[in-house]
Amino acid sequence: MDDEATSETPIVEGRTIVTAETVERPASERPAHDSINGIADWMIGSARRITSGAAAIDELSWRLYAAGVPLLRVSLHVGTLHPQYLGAAIIWWRDTGRTVRIMLKHEIRDLIPYEVNPVRRVREGGETLRRRLDGPEAQFDFAVLHELKERGATDYLALPVGGVYGPSSYMVTYVSDRPGGFSEGEVADLKRISELLSALVDMHNQKHIAENILIAYLGSQTGLRVLAGQIRRGSGEAIAAVLWSSDLRGFTKLSDQVAGEEVIAILDRVFDAQARAIANHGGEILKFIGDGLLAIFPLAAFEGVADAARNAMAAAHEALAAVHAIEHESLGSESLKMVVALHYGTVIYGNIGAASRLDFTVIGPSVNLVSRIEAVAKSLDLPLVVSDDFARAHGGGLRSLGLHKLRGLDQTHELFVPAADDHS
Repeated sequence: MDDEATSETPIVEGRTIVTAETVERPASERPAHDSINGIADWMIGSARRITSGAAAIDELSWRLYAAGVPLLRVSLHVGTLHPQYLGAAIIWWRDTGRTVRIMLKHEIRDLIPYEVNPVRRVREGGETLRRRLDGPEAQFDFAVLHELKERGATDYLALPVGGVYGPSSYMVTYVSDRPGGFSEGEVADLKRISELLSALVDMHNQKHIAENILIAYLGSQTGLRVLAGQIRRGSGEAIAAVLWSSDLRGFTKLSDQVAGEEVIAILDRVFDAQARAIANHGGEILKFIGDGLLAIFPLAAFEGVADAARNAMAAAHEALAAVHAIEHESLGSESLKMVVALHYGTVIYGNIGAASRLDFTVIGPSVNLVSRIEAVAKSLDLPLVVSDDFARAHGGGLRSLGLHKLRGLDQTHELFVPAADDHS
């Protein structure tokens, strides 16, 4: 993990880093006077009530500056557990008055070798790094030092910070722009303050890791529900929602013809395409089932049932188009097709499973119904089929396929496709 790089390094917003949070404290709210002892008391006291890690580092930095420490920049670097991100960095600049939390993607690790990567050398090697940036002792063996020098920096200090992962769980850097840099007394003060960072950073980092893991595996809405304490088995609520069930046709045949690594890569791209479309339109994936998935568009997240239905329909068209492009780009033929079924109904949304192994999902007749509609879509070679309840919620633009007897269900259901469907 490293954000300590200049434009010479191929680190690009959106490709290898993502801005997650920005804090900009009004000048009138910045501390005017403080002391190292006062800051130490604050860190083990009221600082622990700050709910944002970026806000905590922002206040710490302004307090240090108010105590007379000649700071230009402060940064904190932490690892995390996330399928997309290797870690995070929180960076405060005095000259801009902003503190930014950025997330760094796993690919960034391969961009900078260990020996010229200060974050890895401190966090993995446990080193303390000090670099003078003015005078005859100036040293520029890290790319970031050139950028800092251009912004007026004179001294760079990087320290390991202990935590739950060991004596160098995290890294903090302090940069000065005062001629001559930090005094030895100021360095001692910064080391003292850094030793107190452990509990504060552990608290925020563990919170972010818990959120990351739950959101990655359960989804943003469900994950936060679990984190908020909705974990008792059997607890749940009845909610109205549009249900999405999708699956791939021809995937078993593809698995027999293509190397395993390529199959996984194609499947990941297919799931990515669906996940983007579903999230872009207010839905959430509940679970992956083989080469298919189950998602919901909860009515409470939309401005009425018609809005939920229209967003689900838009997501389906977007996902189908994306998967069609993947199919031709990856395979060059019509050998892989996706089908989507949509239904509007009421489900029980909550914790289901064994006492020691739970699943936060939806159950009920509506779930069974949407899966049966998906089977009809596959048998009729149709990319998108919706129920009569969904058609009423959607309010037009659909063509009837007539009444269908669905496997395992007594009642027949009228099914529909988009009026502009190629199969019409």
